Amino acid sequence: MVKFAYIKNGTLFFVLNHPGAKQEFDNNIESIKSALKFVTPPECKELNIKDIKAFVTHTPRTIPTKPSLHLTALKYPERSSGDIAVEIHDPKLKSLVQSIMKIIKEKNGS
Repeated sequence: MVKFAYIKNGTLFFVLNHPGAKQEFDNNIESIKSALKFVTPPECKELNIKDIKAFVTHTPRTIPTKPSLHLTALKYPERSSGDIAVEIHDPKLKSLVQSIMKIIKEKNGS
């Protein structure tokens, strides 16, 4: 839930993305401070961190995108042969279904 951290004027800021994370961070901040005072990592000795704070940001995270590839629609071979029994009594609907069957047969070579 930590988006990033930075140091400004001797204060280490943690930028969080959820209020629950901030609450949990605030509950443990004294433990973090005492641990850092007790054992300061060698790479942090020259930073002179005096305080630690956290806040929540509600700005959306931007994810770097890769250059888009030209996406093409997947084409699947027709699995229907168009050979089905048409038991429709409505003449308009029956002719529509038969025209669809004719198109399938022409495309499939059946």
